[in-house]
Formats: sequence, C-alpha cells, structure tokens
Amino acid sequence: MKRLVEKGDRGGEINRMNSTEIALQVLDAQSGDKQAFSKLCDALYQPSFRFALKLAKQQDFAKDVTQEAWVTVAKDIKSLREPSAFKAWLFKVVYRRFIDAVRKKTDFEPLTDELLANTAPEQEYDLLNLINKLPDIDRHTVYLFYFEQMTMSDIAIVLGVASGTVKSRLHRARSMLAQLASDED
Repeated sequence: MKRLVEKGDRGGEINRMNSTEIALQVLDAQSGDKQAFSKLCDALYQPSFRFALKLAKQQDFAKDVTQEAWVTVAKDIKSLREPSAFKAWLFKVVYRRFIDAVRKKTDFEPLTDELLANTAPEQEYDLLNLINKLPDIDRHTVYLFYFEQMTMSDIAIVLGVASGTVKSRLHRARSMLAQLASDED
C-alpha cells in the first residue's frame, strides 16, 4: 500500500492514457495483472488526488481520501463491469470516500481560498479563485468537466445525479463565473 502513496507524492511527468488504453489495462488488471494495475495507478493517481484535493481543500485529508479510494479500487476492480467507465468509477469512489470521511471527521474544516492559492500556479490563480467561490456542488462539476475533461454522463456517474442535472449545474456555474469575473473588474 505504501507504493500508492509514493506514486501520488512523486512529481514529474504523468503517464497519460487514452480511454481505450485505460480500458485495456483494466481488463488486464481484472485478470490479475499487477503491472496493468500499476500502469492505471501511474496514469490516474494524480488526477484522483487532485479531485480529492478540490473536494477536501486539505492536502493531508485529500491524501487519506485518495489512498482509501485506491484501496477500494484494488479490492473491487474485478467487479467493474464496464472497463471503459473506469475513470468515472474511480472518481465516484473518491467522491464517496470523501463524503464518508467528512461524516466521520468532526474537526473537518476546509482551507481558505488564500491558502488554496498557494497550491496552484500563479497564472491559474484568478480562474481557480473564481471557481473556488462557487458552491461546492457547482465547483465539483466544473472541475470534473473542465479540468478532468469528463463527459456529462461520466460526471453524472461520479456525482450520482442525472445527466440533465450536470448540464444545468454547468450552465449555472458558467453564469456565476461570468458574474464573479465581471464583479472583479
């Protein structure tokens, strides 16, 4: 299990895979190929951690959530019926582990926008600052759509809502971002 944390903590180039490559690696991992699971971890650990960080707004808490999610993924990957839906399934697991952890944690308090700004490159701060001002559910939807480039149907799976709800949340978030941007000018 320590290996998962090290992969999430190391910097450098992220091993990118397209959806077909991910599906093929999932099929191999489901048949017990540890190297295929390792490749999935290499490619998707950082994106899953970034999503947990967006949810938790606390680095240590996000690391714990991500670690728990990958433990679940390792244990349950054989039960995934649609290998092409792996990324959505992974993010759904991260989201559920976050919700579970918040319910258990009595002292959870997310970081302020000022502290969060220190985790992002400066050129992205203005946009991230505006996105961080959105209500949580809209912020999560925007993050998955724009930063993780997930489809509306995949976001619906992750968040456990209908695709139409995702579409309306994106529309509302875009309107709110436009308003926030014009207020800052």
